[in-house]
Amino acid sequence: MSINHPADLDSEQLIEMFETDVWIESLPNDIYDHLSGNVIYDGGKEPPQLPEAMYLKLDAAADEARKVKLPMVKALSGDPQLGSDADQRGNEEDITTKLFETEYTDISHATTNQGYGITARDKIPYKIFEKRVPLMSNYFKEYFGKMRRQASLEIQSENLLEAPHFNSPGLNPNWFVPNTDDADQPVYNTNYDHFVNHIADVLNAAGTGEEACISVRYEQRLQDWCFATKFLSPLDMPDGQQGFIHVIPLSQYTWLKHPVNARTLGPSYRDLHDLPKEGVFAWPGVVGMIDRMLLISDMLYPTVTPGGSASASASSGHSLTCRYRGMGNADDGSSDPRDLTSAGREVGFVYGKRALVEWMPEKFHWEWEYEWYDKFFGSGLFLSVGIKLVQYDKSVGKTYKTLQCPGCAVTPFARPPREGY
Repeated sequence: MSINHPADLDSEQLIEMFETDVWIESLPNDIYDHLSGNVIYDGGKEPPQLPEAMYLKLDAAADEARKVKLPMVKALSGDPQLGSDADQRGNEEDITTKLFETEYTDISHATTNQGYGITARDKIPYKIFEKRVPLMSNYFKEYFGKMRRQASLEIQSENLLEAPHFNSPGLNPNWFVPNTDDADQPVYNTNYDHFVNHIADVLNAAGTGEEACISVRYEQRLQDWCFATKFLSPLDMPDGQQGFIHVIPLSQYTWLKHPVNARTLGPSYRDLHDLPKEGVFAWPGVVGMIDRMLLISDMLYPTVTPGGSASASASSGHSLTCRYRGMGNADDGSSDPRDLTSAGREVGFVYGKRALVEWMPEKFHWEWEYEWYDKFFGSGLFLSVGIKLVQYDKSVGKTYKTLQCPGCAVTPFARPPREGY
């Protein structure tokens, strides 16, 4: 015969306890935090420390202006006068100038807060209010990563499309698509819609198979294209030679090192452990090197999705949808709108010198908004900043031949195969 057991306590009387040391969710470490230190490229005799030379922080004296124009003088390229009877008169070469224009505008983000009252006291043990500072720090760290990818792909951070500038949309003029001959790569067009049509045509022609993913041969061709066709400005590497940073989607690196591909990487590939220690420390996130292309894997890579159909009209035809990993990890999935299907292309970037420029005349500062006798208030970070892709062009007479983007190119890859080869 068994004994009676104690009855369960009423649910209203159950004691609940929560750990008050709240964990803060954050995204993986972003490679752009390392590639964009607090370095000002002042054009002096001493070069900036690598790798920050690819990301310039503008220290403009005219910090009250809405725009800053950075001039460039073109190198002389005319033919010389030859021979003892050559007459130089009338054959003087006019010095050509170009300019790069950058802007800034406002950005902010704020959180809700309650100063007093019974419902405010419910949250005191969790120190929710105190968490706003590290939460904001993580948020803007992630958002600046998004803006730098936007500037690399779409020439500017998204805030510059808003008031008061309302800049026109654009795309990086330099694209190198796998499974495509050099002569068939997208050619820049001053008409945005025509350029979108051309890029989408090339992406569709390249396909979505294994041949449109990363490979050693692709990296070698990309290297030749950067050095000898587009004449991008290379970085000075720790070994004394010049090269480029290639930020590639993590899945492309995983595919490159898949056992099927790893056996055929060849002597041109150097793994992380084969690189000089000073090179590894200089570029956190580096995973390897193929010839003069230093590979860095990116977990938060953007995607582009070609859509529509070809058209001779500039106002219709193809579309190109760019998507970026957002901030945080929202439960409804809105933080990651990227196209990770076979229709999307995973975007990487080649970086050389003078790739991106950031102008922040108004630094981060806290602002507050109060209601109900200060019972409820909002607190947030405000700043004014602009991030743009460095592009020099003429003020008049612009054509596809006159634009110079010396420091960055887009490398769109098809999603790698799962297991079938």
